[in-house]
Amino acid sequence: MKDGMSGKDFFALAFGSMIGIGWVISIPAWMAAAGSIGAIIAILVTMLVIIPIGFVYGELTSSLKISGGEYAYTYLAVGKLSAFVCGWFLVLGYLIILPWVAVSVAALTSYLFPSMDAIPLYSLFGSVIYLPHLIVSLIMVTTMVYLNYKGVKQSSKFQNIATWMMIATFFVFIIGGFLTGSSENITQTTSDSGLIGGVATAIASILFFMNGFDTIPKARNEAGSNINKANLGKAIVGTIIAGSLLYSVIVLASSFIMPANELVNLGELPLVSAFEAATGSKFLTTVIVFGVLLGVITTFNGFLFAGSRLVQSFSEAGFLPKVLSKEDQDNKTPKNALIFMFIVTVFGIFLGQGILAPFIVMGGISFLIAWFFMSLSSVQLYKKKPNMHRPYSPPGGIITSYIATFFSGILTLLMVIPGTPISLHGIEYILFVIWLIIGIAIYASYSRNRIDFKGDVE
Repeated sequence: MKDGMSGKDFFALAFGSMIGIGWVISIPAWMAAAGSIGAIIAILVTMLVIIPIGFVYGELTSSLKISGGEYAYTYLAVGKLSAFVCGWFLVLGYLIILPWVAVSVAALTSYLFPSMDAIPLYSLFGSVIYLPHLIVSLIMVTTMVYLNYKGVKQSSKFQNIATWMMIATFFVFIIGGFLTGSSENITQTTSDSGLIGGVATAIASILFFMNGFDTIPKARNEAGSNINKANLGKAIVGTIIAGSLLYSVIVLASSFIMPANELVNLGELPLVSAFEAATGSKFLTTVIVFGVLLGVITTFNGFLFAGSRLVQSFSEAGFLPKVLSKEDQDNKTPKNALIFMFIVTVFGIFLGQGILAPFIVMGGISFLIAWFFMSLSSVQLYKKKPNMHRPYSPPGGIITSYIATFFSGILTLLMVIPGTPISLHGIEYILFVIWLIIGIAIYASYSRNRIDFKGDVE
């Protein structure tokens, strides 16, 4: 019997977390901004920017057997304050993603069953909250929390099955798009405002759909005893490459189906609507929606799995109340962290998609901050522990770490500085400052605690 997660399990965790609902909503926007060829260029450029960060993640995850992931590595390499900032914003990222994904499940289900758009309860920020939507979201959340509570085996098994089923539906979309579409529909290959401007605009959005590979460090201690540690690094980098190439092929298939300027005007699920119009098949369209649903649920499961372990270890280390670190003795799962994330997610579901939307960009900057600290930690460890055993050693060594630090640092600054293509706006700046102030108060309360981590270098 398998005693923990395998390399394939880690790949399913990361890839299933990365590919969710974003592709059916955002790819038409990328194509409208940069053109069909421009969008592919933007995806590949983003991949090249993220790969050095992936190398850093692979190196540290395979080398440091410490619970907690990014913030724990940062504590070892840089120090307590940097570790807290890294972990504090990571917690925000996970708490934002989960309710948004849960709400998206109901929106997708209502595409298949329009009668769900009934029994309106109230409206917040332009979003109507329907009773059937609430019920579907709550059922999904409760089921996923229960699976994660029962243990890593059940959660990993679901993630594997759902991820491969989701990948199968992508082939249905891609093959259907090429067979029923036409190359004559590729009328807008680049942006009207110029290739560079269009690609830059698309990259700003693509960045937010490239996280997911960073779920692996939080699940590091769930690895089976016989796993080749280098496979953790391969799973991280492989996820980035596979996800980017899949996005690129979907863009090309979408270009065959319909011109970009028409795709972007097809409602909440533009690619699904375009696919149905091109194929004329309700059955195949239902298969696609089912695949998107699986993608959304695997995203939720992956981030719940990683996020609950992040909260547990952040508490266990001494940065949060100890009650959140309590583990279920029978299942060896982060019981109280799962309950905490369940409560926050349910609260977010009742707020609806309208009020959750501004938080999504906050999720983006949260992960960028973690990427920066991971990259900086790698640089510091090369200096402090030059002879450290690295089961997964990226090409270029410390040079790659410097490149990752530069890219992640620049991207973070571009989000904070007003007026850039990816900068925060109005309410987002307010939310960022509020979370920062709360973090300062939390750090002041717990900074005197003894910081304790399980594990060390391999």
